[in-house]
Amino acid sequence: MARTKTPEPDLAALEIAHGLLATRLSFQEAMNHPTWKVVIKTRARKHMQQREQFDLKKLQANDND
Repeated sequence: MARTKTPEPDLAALEIAHGLLATRLSFQEAMNHPTWKVVIKTRARKHMQQREQFDLKKLQANDND
């Protein structure tokens, strides 16, 4: 079974993921470090998936399925 390629996270998702992690490194320093870069990108992809599931109009309409 082939894995689907996940899209690269956008800058906003990367910055949010960096903020969620407990690191003293700045965003640029963390993205230059190979290990932190993988961790931040992985967390950013998860954030993007959660962001897609959030439907503001559905919540505003109080449409609970």
